[in-house]
Amino acid sequence: MSDYIGKRCSNCGRGMEYVKTEQIQLGKTSFLLGDWPNLLSGALDVEIWACPGCRKLDFYGGGGKDWEEDEDRIAQTTCPVCGCVHDLDDAKCPHCKTPNPNLQ
Repeated sequence: MSDYIGKRCSNCGRGMEYVKTEQIQLGKTSFLLGDWPNLLSGALDVEIWACPGCRKLDFYGGGGKDWEEDEDRIAQTTCPVCGCVHDLDDAKCPHCKTPNPNLQ
């Protein structure tokens, strides 16, 4: 699944691929109050996008497209040889059998 929606990598210019939405904890731990400030501060929803070329990650504030239905799906990657989109944890491309460079 190539989820390129106008996001381009600032390093190499390729289209970015959606990885997943994650919650980043706000607040910080203090000596006297421990983790309570973290619990009370909440979390920030961010979308994580990856460049299939140079593997750069970009983070975007939640909103825009609703990705909640995709949270249980495995992250996808694009084969550098044939362009087939397949699971990020596949050892080889299911189409041309090229080894997955993300696992090397």
